[in-house]
Amino acid sequence: MTEGNFTYKIIQAPSAAAGAEKNAPEECAEAVITGMLQERRHVEVPDRIGGLPVTGIAPHAFADQTSVRSVSLPRTLHSIGAFAFHNCPQLEEISMHDSIRDFHNGVVRQDRKLRRIRLQVHEGNYTVMRDILSDTDAKLQFSLELSDGQARLLFPGYDYAFNENTMARTIQFSISGSGMVYRECVRRRSIGFREYDRLFPRVIPDDPHAALEIAADRLLFPYDLAGVHAQAYEDYLRENAADALLHFVTLLNENMGTEASDEACLRLQLMADRGLITQEAADPALRLAADLRLTEACSLIMSGRGTSFAEKKKAADDFAEEMAAEDILPDLSAERGSEPPGQARGSEPADQAVSPSAQEDLTKDMTNRKVSAVPDFLSLEDW
Repeated sequence: MTEGNFTYKIIQAPSAAAGAEKNAPEECAEAVITGMLQERRHVEVPDRIGGLPVTGIAPHAFADQTSVRSVSLPRTLHSIGAFAFHNCPQLEEISMHDSIRDFHNGVVRQDRKLRRIRLQVHEGNYTVMRDILSDTDAKLQFSLELSDGQARLLFPGYDYAFNENTMARTIQFSISGSGMVYRECVRRRSIGFREYDRLFPRVIPDDPHAALEIAADRLLFPYDLAGVHAQAYEDYLRENAADALLHFVTLLNENMGTEASDEACLRLQLMADRGLITQEAADPALRLAADLRLTEACSLIMSGRGTSFAEKKKAADDFAEEMAAEDILPDLSAERGSEPPGQARGSEPADQAVSPSAQEDLTKDMTNRKVSAVPDFLSLEDW
């Protein structure tokens, strides 16, 4: 049967098969998507077809689709058959809900560009997340929409190898990479966020780029993030700022026009906002961004280059006090309580208002002085 761009079949609902009372046709029948008539870049599986709820996707339903880049699955879906999205070379993202109870073998196997799963968590069920991570050994990011917040978790890849020992006549296997232990943080009904964060030292020597992404994403979406782990992530980004900037600029360039490019910009913005970008780290990233004509990346890097906000504020306060000492500006320390407002340190209180002629002389004097000594890194907003 067909409707729109989809082919489907009708199956008996489990409740009806168990002998439940049948009050209406739609109560004892469900639809399973079996395929697609024409390839699309974005596939949005409907929640109803032929007047029936869509509860399943048949095995091999979307296998070998060469054009599909993203897939959106409805909340009514409970089952995805084996190899349903097998060998989709351009597939990058799948959006789904935690209503999926049966996720069969090989669903996303050979999807070499798949890097992101968006999971809406309504019932605290992480079965499908665990099953997907078991189905692929590639690096994979999960964006979680939870009832009390958002989380973004990156799971590194790993290699599972078999080696034949001819002398012992045995087959030995080995696992390299930190991806396997990261996957063990996900259970059927919970995620060990603290356990996930404690694994960070293991991914650093294994996959430095994955470590940079994990650190940035956990700081951007700090769901159940302990202070000690947040500090470890920030310290790592600060100590490896040059590599982080180059990596994020490269990701931005390689994924222009996609969700991944927006994520790269968010990571650059994070580093700028937290004062993690030094002049030394910024220079090579700026040259790369300029060569690639990535104006947004240049802007973000320059906005955080050189000094942190705390350093800028201290420099501004020091400059203001220096100007106050030369009677160019009021002493800002007075406003902090060291002197009465409006009175510079060491001066006598003013008994009367300044006359217009005196004010004009003061204005001319200020104009002739070298007030251009304001540090060049102080923007009007910082001031």
